[in-house]
Amino acid sequence: MKCRVAFILVGATLCSVCRVMMASVVPLSSFDVQTIIYQAVTRAGTVSPKSVIAVTDREGYVIGVWNVGGGEPTGTQVANAVSKAGTAAFLSSDQNAFTSRTAGFIIQQHFPPGVLNTAPGPLVGVGFSNLPFSDVNRFKKVDSVHTSSSPGTFGSPIVGTSLSGSPGGVPLYKYGHLVGGVGVTGDGTDYSIPYISGPDKDEDVALAGQRYYAPASGILATNVFINGIRLPYTATSTVFSSTFVLHGNASIYYPIRNPPTPYPYPLATFSGVSGQIRQPIRSDPLTTSISGQARLSAAEVAGIINYAAYEVGITRSAIRLPIGSQMQAFISVVNNPNVFGVGPAVLGTFRTGEATMFSWDVAVQKGRTAVYFSKSYYPLFSHQIAMSSRTVGFLAQSHYPPGIDANPPGPYHGFQESVSPLSAGPPPNASLPNGVTIFPGGFPLYRNGVLIGAIGVSGDGVDQDDIVAASGTHNFLAPYAIRADQFFYLGVRLPYAKFPRDPGVCCQ
Repeated sequence: MKCRVAFILVGATLCSVCRVMMASVVPLSSFDVQTIIYQAVTRAGTVSPKSVIAVTDREGYVIGVWNVGGGEPTGTQVANAVSKAGTAAFLSSDQNAFTSRTAGFIIQQHFPPGVLNTAPGPLVGVGFSNLPFSDVNRFKKVDSVHTSSSPGTFGSPIVGTSLSGSPGGVPLYKYGHLVGGVGVTGDGTDYSIPYISGPDKDEDVALAGQRYYAPASGILATNVFINGIRLPYTATSTVFSSTFVLHGNASIYYPIRNPPTPYPYPLATFSGVSGQIRQPIRSDPLTTSISGQARLSAAEVAGIINYAAYEVGITRSAIRLPIGSQMQAFISVVNNPNVFGVGPAVLGTFRTGEATMFSWDVAVQKGRTAVYFSKSYYPLFSHQIAMSSRTVGFLAQSHYPPGIDANPPGPYHGFQESVSPLSAGPPPNASLPNGVTIFPGGFPLYRNGVLIGAIGVSGDGVDQDDIVAASGTHNFLAPYAIRADQFFYLGVRLPYAKFPRDPGVCCQ
């Protein structure tokens, strides 16, 4: 297949196109944020007077925090409210509206939650992404602090934040477009495991704040089925007030404000699929070869993304509505530094369409996970094997094989937690600058049998991510003899890849 890569050149053409795209989405204004918070505060005064309410925009910037009880909220309160708001904003899109309750439903050790001897949820472990120490993307303050070259980190990190599975975070929409999320903490149930199935006061208050900014009923999570299981949206009702009754005050450190001006990401088209270059496409910055094999060039990185984007364009989404819609995703390529203690460098990230924002950090995590485990000699095996992020996840669950409750944990169980603190300092494992992911969508890349990098894809169902990422490996396949699915652990064959049934877009 011939590479078809069309970049929109930097200059007047790029700027004019950016303006057209941005004009189609009207962001939250400070007036919107004030309205959302005042509506939530009014309801909280009746049902949960210790509430702290946060609003984020779609990029994860905190644009307002309010303490209903008065005074400055604690760091933990801010982190919990921001995590819920950000989760709803990061997991949703113009074609699917997910809440923090939805997140909690798909991250448990069993899917559906509470049913013994079933496999883990499709996004198990996603709570350990978009963390404060990430060098890719995270929730952040609106300020001038830049801690890495990724625009997703432009703004001070907020200690204690992560994707949350506790009810109380709902998405916000304007004119049919996702623009952010509102999150509430205060009822004492800020935990993701075990799953909270019943009504929740935080969710009640958040829904009150969402009035006038709710998604269309046709894109609610309740219209999405995974393995025949309907996803939840909310399990709580609220009561709206025609007048504001205010209690407490806005945070000094997170005042009600407009979101920052959107970053001018370059636009590009790969295989007919349009999107944004979120991280520049470049050659591996390291110049020394790896076991005599050349490192990835910028043209090769673009080719990898091109193959993956082609698959995005023909693959049916598992979460986007209406059913039969095309999937969207973040596609990232990373290098192999070929030394421990150095994180794989990002060689390019492409966001197709308006892919879910949590997927940026996760796509890079998946690629780095594949590199880290594929280049390691672990006691499980006598030599290096090619491991996908699906392989790593299979070995990292609380039972091995996953879903068999009577069995002990897998050999990698606990590793993700060990490299995923909620602090903003340096990562505990320098080889993994934004942690790891333990669900599918990441594959190693090889040249003549030598590991030279990896691809990570995130944005849809995990099997959809897998087929797109696998397509990107087209010219850089792992040698068959060292692929994980050629090996057994405790008598069980390891998985490497799994694709969705009937994956094509309707009528494609």
